[in-house]
Amino acid sequence: MSVISSNIPVQGFEIVRDAIGAILKIELENQKALKGITLPIDVFIGRSTPFHHSEVLMLNVHCENSNYSHFHENGVHGLTNYYIDISTSAKEDAQNDGGYNSTLLRDQFLGMCRYILQDHHYKTLGLSGEMVNGTYVNGFENFETSNSQDSSFVKVSRISFSVRIYEDQSLWEGVNISSTFTDVKLDDTNLGYKYEFNI
Repeated sequence: MSVISSNIPVQGFEIVRDAIGAILKIELENQKALKGITLPIDVFIGRSTPFHHSEVLMLNVHCENSNYSHFHENGVHGLTNYYIDISTSAKEDAQNDGGYNSTLLRDQFLGMCRYILQDHHYKTLGLSGEMVNGTYVNGFENFETSNSQDSSFVKVSRISFSVRIYEDQSLWEGVNISSTFTDVKLDDTNLGYKYEFNI
């Protein structure tokens, strides 16, 4: 028989994951307009389908792991790690080969994503309350792929981003007691609290 009678709410790490994706989409679209960039900016959450060389730019946000500390009955603090994968593809032109163009595009969006995630306006990722206690861009790593189909060259970067999240838990409300019976009571005396027998 189930003992949890209430609906379990969406967890903080899920809310944060979705907030990261939304922030990157909004801010990158704004930068696209400011810089006159014409390519599409596709942002995904937990995409498992591999990046295809026919695509130009893809961002994929996923939750990697969490380590909890400061345990107490109504919550726990977790340092939760997210990866933001940035994949780009470009073809060669008269000036450069496809690999170079793809690298420039990747690095441009890598830099913008790092800047956005580290910006002080997003220290709590726009989430109210006590859920987010800090955010950190830990670093990034670049990956090379050997796929050069159709004269397209794919480049990939991974940003490591950590968020301190407070996961709250509802407490058991207990059972109302209409009366209790005991042989002793606690009296407040001038010498302090003292147990006395009920008469």
